[in-house]
Amino acid sequence: MRCILYTLSLVVSVLCCSEKIAAQQRQIVFDNPVWDFGDVQESGGSVEHTFVFTNATDSPVVIVDVSTGCGCTTPKYSRKPVLAGGKGEIVVAFDPINRPGHFAKGVSVMTSASKEPVQLQVTGNVVPRQKTLDELYPFDMGGGVRFDSNMRAFAYVGRGDTADAVIGWVNTSDKPVRLALRWQQRSGLLTVEAPEVLAAGGRGELKLHYGVPAQSDRYGTLTDVLAVDIDGVRSRTTLSVNAIAVDRYDAAVDDMASPDMELSKKFIKFGELKRGATAEDGSVTVSNNGSGELIIRAVEFKAGPLECSLKAGDRIAAGQSATVTFRLSTADVDYGVWVDRVRIITNDPAHPMQTLRVTAIVVDE
Repeated sequence: MRCILYTLSLVVSVLCCSEKIAAQQRQIVFDNPVWDFGDVQESGGSVEHTFVFTNATDSPVVIVDVSTGCGCTTPKYSRKPVLAGGKGEIVVAFDPINRPGHFAKGVSVMTSASKEPVQLQVTGNVVPRQKTLDELYPFDMGGGVRFDSNMRAFAYVGRGDTADAVIGWVNTSDKPVRLALRWQQRSGLLTVEAPEVLAAGGRGELKLHYGVPAQSDRYGTLTDVLAVDIDGVRSRTTLSVNAIAVDRYDAAVDDMASPDMELSKKFIKFGELKRGATAEDGSVTVSNNGSGELIIRAVEFKAGPLECSLKAGDRIAAGQSATVTFRLSTADVDYGVWVDRVRIITNDPAHPMQTLRVTAIVVDE
């Protein structure tokens, strides 16, 4: 008997819950909660759709708020009460500029009749517009020459590995020009292939190649900066190229006994420090949670006010930890907010580099 009563109670509960959900869904009913714009021309400007709903309750309903998850989608609606059985409208506009490809944007509608929002959606496909040369090659190098970028970041390059990238160029002038690249900062591991003459109206690429020798002892950030001369005139824009040299990881060999580095925190906040003061922080712990020895390959930060006890060559055995002490001297630091980032490069194959942010506020003595 008790089982029968429990079953009846469960059925009644489910029915009540279902009726409640159904009642909420009936409060405002949209003719169609999803609208597909189909193909939208990126250059054609914004497109709009009017969602029509019916107030299915027996009292007036007010649209309290309509929100979207993207600035490209904007709603227009009235807060005038919609009478019982009456109809209302919500106009949703989508701006396709700089958003090529498929899109699906959600719209949440809050009303005075429900605690849960009603969900709408607009979808479609943005057909890309024809971009101008200035857009394709936004960096003006002078003399009619434009580049598609003034920097390339290669991320990790393991010892014995190579990495390639390109920077595109176009000569918009009606005459050939001479191109010359001058090293301003050089890692010695980057090579650049570039034509000496850029043909009138021509397009091409500068080919960038990083190669870290297998026996190299270089670890950490590799930075190369090149000045650009067009017909002997120095461009105001330089080219910057960088990579991070790390160990080469062979999963088949190293995965069984690899280190796993963990930082106890990612931020150090010294707070307010008087100019000329010195402070220490020993709250950071480096742990090796792996099964192989952790080797510190490089520790990078700005030379000057910050000192760090962790050094290249330090080792932490599997399952062990080490405390890292940071010392900050503000004698030569300007007033105001001071920020530095500490990069720690190791032989951890999953996380070759981890970053720690250090901040202080330097005040008057």
